[in-house]
Amino acid sequence: MKNTTLVIGIIIALIIGSGIGFSLGKGSSKNTSDEKKLQDSISMMKEQSLSIQKMGEMMISSGVIMQEAGMKYKDDEIIANGKDLEAIGNKYIKENTKSTEKDSSMKEVMN
Repeated sequence: MKNTTLVIGIIIALIIGSGIGFSLGKGSSKNTSDEKKLQDSISMMKEQSLSIQKMGEMMISSGVIMQEAGMKYKDDEIIANGKDLEAIGNKYIKENTKSTEKDSSMKEVMN
């Protein structure tokens, strides 16, 4: 009787131990997956920030070119459109800078 109780106890302990081990092992792989998703999100945000910065710079330079062409051909509408384009480019750059520097933890993550 003692032997059967001992064997049953050992079997139950092995089942519980293997279940706990499996859970811990599975949990650590989930954390690795979450870490990968976090790194992917960070690199995506960096790429988007750089794209917005480049787009803003292109809009500013295009606006300046349009203003110069408008002055050359004495076309007030082209000058106005160039100023608008330049203003929008400046707005994108300011908003992009503000959003990346808004939260110090976000700035640390993106650096």
